Amino acid sequence: MMSEFHLYLAAVFTNSYMPGGNRYPKLNEREIEIMDQVKDHNILESWHYVGKQSYVNNMRENNARIFLDSGAFSAYTLGVTLSVEDYCNYIRRNEDIIRVEDGCLMASVLDGIGDPQETFRNQMHMERLGVRPLPCFHAGEDERYLEWYVKNYEYITLGGMVGQSVKQLEIWLDHIWHNYLTDGSGNPRLKVHGFGITSTPLMEKYPWYSCDSSSWIQAAAFGAIVTPDHGPMNVSDKSPSRHDAGQHIDTLTPIEHDYILGMLGEQGFDKTRLATVYESRAVYNMYGYMEINRRINQNRVNHYKNLTVGLF
Repeated sequence: MMSEFHLYLAAVFTNSYMPGGNRYPKLNEREIEIMDQVKDHNILESWHYVGKQSYVNNMRENNARIFLDSGAFSAYTLGVTLSVEDYCNYIRRNEDIIRVEDGCLMASVLDGIGDPQETFRNQMHMERLGVRPLPCFHAGEDERYLEWYVKNYEYITLGGMVGQSVKQLEIWLDHIWHNYLTDGSGNPRLKVHGFGITSTPLMEKYPWYSCDSSSWIQAAAFGAIVTPDHGPMNVSDKSPSRHDAGQHIDTLTPIEHDYILGMLGEQGFDKTRLATVYESRAVYNMYGYMEINRRINQNRVNHYKNLTVGLF
């Protein structure tokens, strides 16, 4: 039977939405209720951003157990050099706030951007320093590295997918899942995490163990909410799309508009607040992605039941 899928919300502490963060006091009762659920959900943070002690303190105060990404890609784009020794020291000092999944430390390798050999060297270096991170294979790299990781680890990560179209990713993912990551029955050979997967169809299509996405915060910044049933929807009163028919909550047909208002009300949200308060959109999106996570798992259960019925 396929395992549960875990969708990690990226950068929740970085963006100060938990108790003790500067956005938390701006939340209403319903939004605080959702943040209590987020606290028990899956959260990913990047060392490049949460290396400061203030973030560590906030995570510890909230009894966090996070998936730690090195943040190498973000650092690379900013021209910042990260040290393997510093990263390992951070992990050892803060093991109490890093999740362990079936004996696997949920901290990814400090990857070399555009250099699979450097990523491999860093993997070996970190292990010599007493930290066994999750290895990372990037789209387009020599697949011999992937083959080696699959043979030697129980849990690996896939990166280098940000910025590619869904169609491009699908071609590559079809190839590696078929040739390396699943057995002859289509079952995963090991646990696989997808970094920065924002497409729900891609989350649903492959037997990921986990993925992460920061789309919840990006959509909110662009004035949108991500609804579990209908995908992204522009709601901000400052959104340019409010002048385009069918492209904004206020330019839907009357029937559609009333339906969406009813849906938001049932979910405990207010249209006016979503239109005017950035934090409200962000919390709605966290709710939306948690619901997407729940539905993917429900569909996996139903799929397995249907297969069982077909076999017997």
